Amino acid sequence: MLQVRKPLRIQLSAAGIVPRAAHVTEHVAGAIEPHVNRMVLLLGLLYPLAMAPQLYNVWALNRTAGLSAITSVIGLTVAITWTIYGLIHRQKTIWIVNLAWIGVHAAMVTGLFL
Repeated sequence: MLQVRKPLRIQLSAAGIVPRAAHVTEHVAGAIEPHVNRMVLLLGLLYPLAMAPQLYNVWALNRTAGLSAITSVIGLTVAITWTIYGLIHRQKTIWIVNLAWIGVHAAMVTGLFL
């Protein structure tokens, strides 16, 4: 009969012996995690600004040539879905960032259909 062996790290962890590198890695990850979380939230909130030129074309210049309503509706649907997911799983970064995208896509869809 074929025996499946657990990796050495799992065997050592089960025995209460954890390699020093594992402690160091966990410490470093714990130390930088809050900074990474803040950076991801900031970049996630700034990223929708990339749509500003298209929103300007739609709303200020009334130019909609080359812009797809289908793409904007799909984007709105995806952002709503991610927002719901983030709320259910209490992932603040996910739902806050996707609320911004809901605003962007809703403005685009509204502008394209007016």
